[in-house]
This record gives sequence, C-alpha cells and structure tokens, in this order.
Amino acid sequence: MLRGLARNEGIAAVAIAMAKAALEDLYGFVYSDGLRQGVHITEQLRVDRLSGRFTWSRARQNEAAKLQGSSYLISQVSSVRFTTRLGDPNCEFLSAAQKQIHKQRQLRSWLKSHAPVILGLIVMIFNVVTLTLILAACLAHTMWLVFPRAGEHFDMSQGPDTEALGAASTLSVLTALCAIVTGWWLGIFRCRCCGFNAFHMDSLGVAERLSDKIAARCRIQRPITGAVLVVCIMWCFFLVILCPVAYGLSRKTLCDSGSCTADPGSPLLPTCGVGNCSCGGLADLACVSATTGQDLNICQNVKQPMCTVEGSGHTASGVQLPLLAAAVGSTALAILLGLVWLLNAWAMYAGWVRSDRDLVLVPQIMYHRFAVNFRSRNEGKLVFTLSAEDDPLAIAAALMPRGQRTSLAVMYQAPETMIGTYMPGAQGVMTSGSEWAATGYSPTTAGDTGYTEPRWC
Repeated sequence: MLRGLARNEGIAAVAIAMAKAALEDLYGFVYSDGLRQGVHITEQLRVDRLSGRFTWSRARQNEAAKLQGSSYLISQVSSVRFTTRLGDPNCEFLSAAQKQIHKQRQLRSWLKSHAPVILGLIVMIFNVVTLTLILAACLAHTMWLVFPRAGEHFDMSQGPDTEALGAASTLSVLTALCAIVTGWWLGIFRCRCCGFNAFHMDSLGVAERLSDKIAARCRIQRPITGAVLVVCIMWCFFLVILCPVAYGLSRKTLCDSGSCTADPGSPLLPTCGVGNCSCGGLADLACVSATTGQDLNICQNVKQPMCTVEGSGHTASGVQLPLLAAAVGSTALAILLGLVWLLNAWAMYAGWVRSDRDLVLVPQIMYHRFAVNFRSRNEGKLVFTLSAEDDPLAIAAALMPRGQRTSLAVMYQAPETMIGTYMPGAQGVMTSGSEWAATGYSPTTAGDTGYTEPRWC
C-alpha cells in the first residue's frame, strides 16, 4: 500500500513537472560584449504561462551578478514589436556615453587592423617606381619641346630650343639615378659595383628593400622590370651625351666685315664702340682707335636652322633626325615604364591589400530586437534581443495576454530583414511575409521608430 502511494506520488510529481515545463518557454541568446574584449553577454527570456508572468535577464556569461532583469505580468502587455537586424546586439543597450566610447574604440581598432592596408595603398602609389615613371614622362615631353613651333605646327627653319635641351639633360640624369634606386628597391641590382656595397645591402637606414613576396610575385616580374630599367639607364646616358652635342652642332659663327671711316674733311679719328663704329666685342669694350679704311671682322654665334629650302645656299645643322629619334625613343621608354609600374603595382595590391580585404573587425550577426509596450506608462518599454533562429511570431504571441492573442498558422522563415507587430484584439491577417497587424500602425503612437532607421553605435 505504502509503495503504491509513493509510486503514485512520484508519478504525480513527474506529471506536474512535465506540465509545468510544457507551460514554460525559455529562450537564450549569447553574443560578444562590444565594450570588453573576450566577454560574452547572455540574455534569457522565460515565459511562465501558469503564473501569467515572463522574466527577462541580461548578464555577463559565467557571472552570477545580473546586469539587467525584471519580471512582468503578461496581462499588462499592450503590444509587442520585433525587428530582425544584422549587427551587434550589444548596441541596443548602450547609453549615449557608452556609444561614444564604443565608436572611438571601433575607430581605433579599425585603424589598427587596416593600417597595413592603408600604408600599402600609399606605398603602392608613392614610391620610386612611380617617381621614375613621372620623370620619364617629363623627359619624353621635354624632348618634343626641343623642336620649335610656330602656332600649331613645327617650324624647322629655326634651331632647337636651347632651354629644352638643357632641361632634357637634367631630367636624363635624374631619371637614371631614380632608375638605379628603383632597381635596388625591387631587388634587381644586388651586386657590389665600383666599390659600393649599397646594392648588396637590404637596408639603407631610412629605406628597406621590397620583400621577395611582392617584388618577385610572378616569374616574369623581375626579369621584365630589370630589362626595362637597364634600357632606361642606358638611354638616359645616351641623352646626356646627345643634348650637348646637338646644341653644339646647331650653332655656328657668322662674321660680318665692316669699316670705321672718318667723316670727309673731319680731323677726328673713328673709335671702336663710339657712334656707328663697331669693331667687335673686346675692341668695342676697350675703345680702340680704328685706322681709316681698315676692315675689321664682327663675328656672332647664332643658331643654324634644322632644315632649309633646297637651292637657297643656306646650310642646315642636320640635328633633327637624332633629336626626333630621341623624342620617339623617350616616349616608348615612358610607355614601357608605365607597363612595369602596372605590373609592380598589381603585385603590391595582391600582396598588401587583396590578402586582407576579407578582414572583419566585429562579427555581424542576425538577431531579433523586441520592444514590449505595457498598459501602464510607468512601466515604460522593455527592449531585449534574441537569436534570429527563434520564431519571433511565437515569442510575440507568448508575451500577449491569453484572451487577446491572434491565431497564427504561419511557418516561420527567417528573412534578411523582417518587421512585425503584434497588438491585442487584432483580427487581421498577414499582409506580407514580413509584416502583419490588425490595423494601421503609427510609429508615433507606439513610441518605437527603430525599424525605420539604422542603428549605429
């Protein structure tokens, strides 16, 4: 008899526990704390249908002390609103000051994690390869400026532009020096030349040689770059010699014979540099007396035309062909350096930028944001978050008073963004796959506009 009673009591206790468990829903959500590294937050929602209450709590994981939490009567709930979002759930509970701190930390973390990418983009653009390309392009442009122009066409009846020749010589030296530094930086020039050990060193104090991972990313990168740089250096030395030679060949000395004669019947003797009497540079400066009837040569250094009309008797310098070849060659060299720049820029991008483009600063997760409004304004509004895997329609129905729940027969499918409303006394039907309500909803009256704008923290 006693054993039967004990067995019945045990069965009854198990049945009560099972019934109580059937009348109680428990939801949990764990996510990272955005303010503390390595800390996780746990949110729990317990709905007890038997007592007609639901309890929400939010605390740090593995800590007994609760951050937030309270118990509410289901009968006092007036409406439930949920929104499915992608982001950091911790942002829903930050104060204004904490949001500012969170923004600053995110910015510092972003800069720290993306600093190599930013520096890589800067170095990819501003480096000695780019400087060599710019100097080569300026050199090609200057070589075309050597030819004189008259309006929109070239005037070959004049000599080459002297200033352009001087600028081309200077740019040739600078381009050659920059190409040598580029060869060292890319690891192409590694020998000990002329007693200098700089080419064999991987660091020159303020600068370091580019790593083989970037400079030799593909097999043809270094051979092509080295060949173009060697051609560039040799071409620059050729222009350094050509420009002075072209200047010398384009000049000639013209001497005019003239006389300084005394006026008829005048006892005065003509003097060089006085009046119309000119005997040449030094003679005029020295004010030498000129003998009556004696012819003195007056010489000037002038430009020769690069081309002349046949049969005119004038001589041409003939430097237009070497200068034309120099201009065309400089243009072709600038194009080759441009291709080399693209090749090395692609290697820098692939090694510095593309390898880190999948880096994620903060894990973005899908979650449901619930806003529960109560009949009493003193209760305010309860905001909590749950996992996107939970059915928000079932949770919203469980939080509403029993006599005011709308019967739902919709299979839950978590979309990317979903907005829903549950209000008591609603007899409406689903209007779309993401929004349902009995009557038109006004964000102003409900006091929740979070679904209409993004949340930043």
